[in-house]
Amino acid sequence: MVNNQCTITKDAGIELVKLDIDKSLEPQGPFNLILHKCTLLMVDAEDGDEQSLKAINNIKEYICNHPECVLVDSFESIEKLIDRHEQYKLLLRCNLLKSESDVCTPTFVELSTKEIEINKKKLKEANVRYPFVCKPVVAHGSSASHKMAIIFNDKGLDDVQPPCVAQTFHNHNAVLYKVFVIGEKHHIVERPSIKNFSSRDQSTIYFDSNDVSKPNCANFLTELDEVDLPRTPITPNNQILSDLARAVRRELKMELFGIDVIIDCDTKKYAVIDINAFPGYEGVNNFMEILCDLLNSLMDKQDKVRTENERMGRKRSEITDKGDPKKPKLHNGDKNGNSELESAMCFETNPDAHEGDMLLPWKQPINGLLKH
Repeated sequence: MVNNQCTITKDAGIELVKLDIDKSLEPQGPFNLILHKCTLLMVDAEDGDEQSLKAINNIKEYICNHPECVLVDSFESIEKLIDRHEQYKLLLRCNLLKSESDVCTPTFVELSTKEIEINKKKLKEANVRYPFVCKPVVAHGSSASHKMAIIFNDKGLDDVQPPCVAQTFHNHNAVLYKVFVIGEKHHIVERPSIKNFSSRDQSTIYFDSNDVSKPNCANFLTELDEVDLPRTPITPNNQILSDLARAVRRELKMELFGIDVIIDCDTKKYAVIDINAFPGYEGVNNFMEILCDLLNSLMDKQDKVRTENERMGRKRSEITDKGDPKKPKLHNGDKNGNSELESAMCFETNPDAHEGDMLLPWKQPINGLLKH
């Protein structure tokens, strides 16, 4: 697989270089683009691990000294996804997630204590209903971030493991849709998920989200009860998912991420339950080719920006060479009372890399992607 990936990138005109981020990147360069998945290092650095912090800072320092180098994706953007509570609050800022929209995020609240009465009050104020899914606050970086529990009643509040986020569970016929975003393209994959629940009279269920959403997963939690089998499967609306992918990308300012979406059996609303930075893209055909196309487009765009900046810089020099380059001069006027203000010009380029639509017909499985 590694050799195949190297062949694909070479064919795309990209030379891969493995970085030693424990050391300065300066003597290892120069680089046009740095592609990374440092979520574990980011979590460890936040917890005070000095080696992880040094590795992250080595990358930041190189990008700071070489602004022409593209970083995919920025640490500032990824930080928004590491904390689940902050991630869900970010979703609320997306225009699609309004009350009248077909898209929502389930009600949620952060729980920071095991005190049952305090938690009951928080759940009520946030309109989080039973059953709810109890998720670790840290969404990335370790296997622990996938250890979850479904709590059905007040008695189950004993099982809360803070710090965590409680998110209302929506019945969705045990089907999860993963929207994999690769720049301006996206790919939709159907995966197994948690079955429907009607009774609240049961004990807490513990599960690993990775285990229940794997392709061809065989798990009692993903098998619908007989009463739910006659339900007509809901075919997702591609336009809704396209609009969702575009809105989240615009809010995150990221190129590589995945959105987990379920469709409520009763309301038919599309509920966003998680967002993942640089996911595995399992089920995306020709992922490496699509990724190479994205990286080349980002580098080409950066080259155009650099060329434009150089052109504007030369133009500024030509203008300032005609007078005092330090500042414009204001003359009080000549003996006839005429005044003159020496002209000054300022140039700025600020291209928005996240404009444009993303549109792909939905199909499962999908064998390709379209650019829009």
